[in-house]
Amino acid sequence: MAALRARAKSIHRGVPRSPALIAAVLLGIATAACTGGNETAEQPLRVDLVGSAGVDPLPLAVRAATQSGLLGFDSRGEVVPQLASSWRVVDGGASVIFRLRARSVPGGTTVAADDVVAAFRRLAQRPDAASRALLGFIAGGDVAPASRLGIDSPVAAVVEVRAAGVLPGLLPVLAQPQLAVGRDAGPMRVVDPAASPLRLARRPGATAPAAITLTSSDDASGAIARFAHGRSDLVIATGLAGFDDARLLAASNALRVEPAWGVYGYLINPHGTFADPRVRQALAMAIDRDDLGSRLFGVALTPVLGLVPPLPTAPAPALPAWAIEAPAARLDLARQLLAAAGFTAAHPLTVTISLPDGHEHAAVAAEVASDWMRVGVRTQTAVRTPAAHARAVAARSFELALVERTSPLATPLAFLAPFSCPRGAYCNAAADELLAAARTARDVPAAMTTLASAEAAMVADTPLIALFAPVRWALVGPRVGGWSGNTAGQHPLAALSIGKRTLTAR
Repeated sequence: MAALRARAKSIHRGVPRSPALIAAVLLGIATAACTGGNETAEQPLRVDLVGSAGVDPLPLAVRAATQSGLLGFDSRGEVVPQLASSWRVVDGGASVIFRLRARSVPGGTTVAADDVVAAFRRLAQRPDAASRALLGFIAGGDVAPASRLGIDSPVAAVVEVRAAGVLPGLLPVLAQPQLAVGRDAGPMRVVDPAASPLRLARRPGATAPAAITLTSSDDASGAIARFAHGRSDLVIATGLAGFDDARLLAASNALRVEPAWGVYGYLINPHGTFADPRVRQALAMAIDRDDLGSRLFGVALTPVLGLVPPLPTAPAPALPAWAIEAPAARLDLARQLLAAAGFTAAHPLTVTISLPDGHEHAAVAAEVASDWMRVGVRTQTAVRTPAAHARAVAARSFELALVERTSPLATPLAFLAPFSCPRGAYCNAAADELLAAARTARDVPAAMTTLASAEAAMVADTPLIALFAPVRWALVGPRVGGWSGNTAGQHPLAALSIGKRTLTAR
C-alpha cells in the first residue's frame, strides 16, 4: 500500500487529477488485498467501454459480437472468415470473389449470397457515420447511388466485391464490423436491449463467453474506479483520456498499452487569424514533440509532423519543409512568420484550444502552450465535456480543436480523406483532384504516387497541427482470457474467454 501511495504522488505533474479517483483506486486495491475475490468462471464477463470525443463505442462492439460480415477479425487483428468460407483476390487487388459457407450462423441458418448483396445495398442507401467512410473506400468516394458499390452475386453462394480502385486493400475494409451484413448471425445475442448494463449471451453452437455485460460512457475515471473495486473485469478505452490514471494499476499487471495507427493533434479552423498559412505553419513548427510522451506519461509517443502517421504498408509520410531544420532554427523561422503575419511582442497572437475533459489532454496542451510562449504566442483553453466538444467540432465552433483520429486501416487515405473539400472548412481543390484520382487508380504504383502528391499538397497547407501517434489502453483483469494487443485495435468481445482465477491484488 505504501508503494502504491508513493506511485500516486509520483505521477502528479501539476495538472489536476481527481482525488476521488485516486482514493477509489487505493480503497479498491486495499479491499481486494484484504478480502480477495470471489468471482467465478460462471459469472458474466463484465466489460466497461470508454468512448472519446462524444463517440459511443457500444453500438460497434455489439454489432461485432451479434452480426457477421463476409470477413471479420480475430483477437490478434488478423482477417478471418465469417460468412465466407474462402475468397480469391483478382484484378490486381480491386476485386474479391467470396464463396459463402453452407451453414453461416451458429444456430444453423444459412445466409444466401442474394441476402449479402441486398444487405450491402441497403447499407449504401442509408449509410450511418460508422459505415460511410468504409463504403467510400469501396466506391472510390460517394456511395450514391448504391449500384456504385459493385457488389453482385454472379452464381449461387458466390459474392463478388469490385472496388473503384486498388487503394486500400479490400480485405481489411470488408472485415470491419461496420460492414457486418448478416443480422443475428454473430456468436452472441442481446438478451434485453433496454437493460443496463447491456447483457450479451452466447448463441447455441458458438464459441464465445457464456455471457458478457457491457457498460459504456465517456467517464474514464468511473470505469477505472469500478475496475479497482473489482466491479468490472475489463476496461477498453478508445482515447488518451484516463491513461495516466490507469497507470496507477500498472503494478498489478492490469494495464495494457498498444500503439495505434492514428494522429493526435489540433484541428485548425482556417478562418480569421488562421486563414493565413504563415500562422498555421509557425504554430506547427514551434512545438517540441521529442520525448513528449515520456515526459508526461512515461510511454514513448511517436512524433507526427504531417497529416499521416508512420504506417507499416505505406511509404514514409510526407513532411513539411521545416522538418529538416534544427529546433533552434524552427523557432527563429516561426518568429519570422508570425512577424510577417503582423504578430509581434507589441501585438502578440492569442489562440484558444478547444479540449474535451481529461487531465491528459490538459497536460499536453500545457506543454504546447509552453512551447508557443517561446515565440510570443499566448494560449488559452476551452474545456468541454466530450459530447459538447464533439458538437463544437462538428459546428466548426473553435479556433483549434483537439482531435484523436485513429484508423483500423493502414493506409494514408484514411487520414487524408477527412480533409477532402466536402468534409470540413478546409479545402484544397488541387489536392482533392489528386485524392480522387488515387481512389480510382487501378494500378498500385500509380495510386501510391498520386496519393503521395495529394498528401504533400495538404501537408504544405497545415490544416492540422499534428503532435504524435496515440496509444490505446485497457485494464485487463485476471478472469479475462484471449486478450491480445494489436495495432489495428481489434478486440472482438466474442474472442475473449473467462478464466477461473479469482480477482486478487498483487
